[in-house]
Amino acid sequence: MTVQRFHDETIDQYSYLISDGGEAVAIDPPRRIEPYFEYLRDQQLTLRAIVMTHRPGAFASGWAELRELTGAEIVGAAKFHFHGEGLYREAGRATMIEFGEGCHVRTQLTPGYTADSISLIATNADGKVEAIFTGNVLLQDGAGYPLPRPEDKNPLHNERTYAKESYESIYGKIRGFDQRATVYAGFGEDAHFSKMGDATHGRFNLTEAQDESPVFDKKIKNADQFADWLLEDYPFVPAYVTGCLAGNQEGYPSWAEAMAPFRSLLDGDHQHETTVTQPVVEKKGNVVIIGNEEVAPAGTPTAPATAPAAIPLGTDTWLIDTRPAADFKAGHPRNAINIQAKGNFALWLGSIVRPGEDFYVLVEDGEAAYQVAQGIAKIGYDKQLTGATRYVTGLAELMEEPLDLEDFREHHIGKYTVVDVRPAKPAMEDTRFYGAINIPVWTLRDRWKEVPQDRPIVVHCGGGYQSAIGASLLRKNLKGKVKVYDLGEHIKDFKPGR
Repeated sequence: MTVQRFHDETIDQYSYLISDGGEAVAIDPPRRIEPYFEYLRDQQLTLRAIVMTHRPGAFASGWAELRELTGAEIVGAAKFHFHGEGLYREAGRATMIEFGEGCHVRTQLTPGYTADSISLIATNADGKVEAIFTGNVLLQDGAGYPLPRPEDKNPLHNERTYAKESYESIYGKIRGFDQRATVYAGFGEDAHFSKMGDATHGRFNLTEAQDESPVFDKKIKNADQFADWLLEDYPFVPAYVTGCLAGNQEGYPSWAEAMAPFRSLLDGDHQHETTVTQPVVEKKGNVVIIGNEEVAPAGTPTAPATAPAAIPLGTDTWLIDTRPAADFKAGHPRNAINIQAKGNFALWLGSIVRPGEDFYVLVEDGEAAYQVAQGIAKIGYDKQLTGATRYVTGLAELMEEPLDLEDFREHHIGKYTVVDVRPAKPAMEDTRFYGAINIPVWTLRDRWKEVPQDRPIVVHCGGGYQSAIGASLLRKNLKGKVKVYDLGEHIKDFKPGR
């Protein structure tokens, strides 16, 4: 049995293909499925099934496109909807997926991260457990924070309820799996809903975990103590999560359709990603063999572009300028929000713009265009994108006056309103600016009226990325009534404890 791992660095998600005897099973495919096709084609594998360890809320999955192109059945504990022909099998306590020469995958219900989380036990023809997949329930050096459950209408249920479910799944089920089999996690330490230490890879075994992981700390005696540990630093919930929970149930359009608005902006290395993939198949029963040709031949129509004829200047449509903060300050459209491409673009776009809201993006060049396009697609926001274009100097309606750093250093108390847009904990521990107002950046579009408007405003974070977003949000809402400055990377020149 072979386990092939695919790492999506944008959201630090791991997905897998397990294969044996010319057949394969896909686990948690990401939105961009091209690497899957390349591997299936190169190894001459038949795709037998697509298994989802949960209905994703942290990322948009490509299960629908993969199913459409291969005809493979979908297996999961959640309901996944699709139109036309296709097989769906609801996973239970011991649902079996057979593949290869006597190998099989067995499902186990392990709720907690989501209500429908399942773990998978992959066994070879000799009955030996060779791999275990736990999704985001148990990670190498930690566990997944529970996702929100909009469908749970019980007013007594909350993150603590779900954390205690994780405890029961980890201690009552996963802990009893084969102790020496390799466990493959669904996410890494940089994923937003992962509580982890300094893990360097996504593989471990349960013996190692019980010796080293904080999940199995001897101080944790029961579900309540586990919930205390897990929820201590529970992260904010980006707006896009509710969109992914709904979108993943129905399935997203193809990757080529998501890339289409960026067709004229992409460099040559990525142009082919706007071409609709066509299946080249040979059917054998309920499975499909991927042929040697994975994309449509020359002349096949590509996905339709959706870019509008005009940039929506001066309207309520969200205009996202993805250029570096220094370039943005030198000139930008009046109501633009600066969410930089070089950074955790997907997370912050999906925290500021909400599911269902139209938005438009400006990019610096082809490299940035691809970073932005990927981020949009991987949180399922391509349906909301009204268009994308390269920035040109004629769009510079506003140029920002630079902050007088020496004046700010000497007179920030009383002369300026300082807004710290970081989370509450680091803001509370900071000693740089006495009297600073803490409004986390993901709440600022609703709370901007809490900022006094009787003096210039200086926005800061810990490194400059979030402050660029926060300052531009305030400018958009204050409409020139008061000067707003982004302290940006100059925050590093102000030492704590001054």
